Amino acid sequence: MVMHVYALKELRRRKYRTATNIAGFVIVVATLVALVSTARGWEASTAEPLKEIGTDMIMIYSAPVVPSGTGCYIANHLFSFPFNQSDVAEIAKIDGVDRAVPVLMHRMGAVVFTGIDPSETETNAILPCNVFEGRYLTSEDGEVALVDCEYAQLNNLTIGSSVRYMKGMYEIVGLVNVDVANILKSHIYVNLPVGQKGLPEDSTGLVNVALISVSDPRKVDSITEELTSRWLGATPIAASDLAAATSDVITIGEETAWNISIVLAVVAVLFTVRSQLAAVSERTREIGILKAIGWSKSDVVSQIFIESALQGAIGGLVGCAVGYGVAWYFLSTMGRSLAVDPFVLAAGFAVALISGVAAGLYPSWRAARLTPADALRTV
Repeated sequence: MVMHVYALKELRRRKYRTATNIAGFVIVVATLVALVSTARGWEASTAEPLKEIGTDMIMIYSAPVVPSGTGCYIANHLFSFPFNQSDVAEIAKIDGVDRAVPVLMHRMGAVVFTGIDPSETETNAILPCNVFEGRYLTSEDGEVALVDCEYAQLNNLTIGSSVRYMKGMYEIVGLVNVDVANILKSHIYVNLPVGQKGLPEDSTGLVNVALISVSDPRKVDSITEELTSRWLGATPIAASDLAAATSDVITIGEETAWNISIVLAVVAVLFTVRSQLAAVSERTREIGILKAIGWSKSDVVSQIFIESALQGAIGGLVGCAVGYGVAWYFLSTMGRSLAVDPFVLAAGFAVALISGVAAGLYPSWRAARLTPADALRTV
């Protein structure tokens, strides 16, 4: 009988043991694929809010640095304090920084008011491409504003209407549509000097956000170190830190995901070794008969190997499907997308197959050592 046909027959005959072994490999692979894919998907998606505004990182202060006002809000509940606008020009001179753009955000109740430099059209809290009706701001603009379309609809505002914020009244010259992922999503946008003068406290020359675009993403860490060393108390936030900084979601790194999966693989191998040894013990008489009718040691080893490898392969295929489904579900509940990474799926399948083969090493060696006489003596 052909080896793999006999192996399949044995697996079907011992359904419970086979299902248990396969389940172990499914857990290993599903965990690997789910954790790694989720980690990669989350890491990639956390960069999206910054890419929406053409930046790689932002810098804020979480504690007062100048004696002014009570602070501003940014990125939902993340609180920040004003600092000197001149610092932004110094940030732009750091090696590896392409652009540093000043922004002033202020929140009163449910309304967010933002001052921008309209000359910055590549990196900013709001960009010309977001305007769907009317026009973008210019550096010469005075008491005029851009208004978020949802806010405008809610308050029956149109082009030419006036909108009030604190002590300022602004004519609406444009309506903007801002993606919900934009961490600087506001209701009202005005020229930066106008916004600085429109707040109750004197905010002339002050901002509370620096948008930073870097020339090489690999320099983000070194730029972060320089920012924190030169501006004590500053809080630089890169894409990888954004989720933790703006939500209560606990993320897991890709390296941790791999480590957890490797530990589970070792446990699965040990469990399967124990199961296969028990199977060999149960089949002592059968192995003796096979050797008595001409099976060689290599035939017996191959037989046990094939059975273990088949269990690993089946577990790998099912585990890849389950892991991908779990990752897709996790990311979809967070509003994130999942891209298929063939390498992760291939790695998961390989881990299961290698684990299955490894689990068959010792049991097959034990089975090969049995002599026909010793095996048949157990009858």
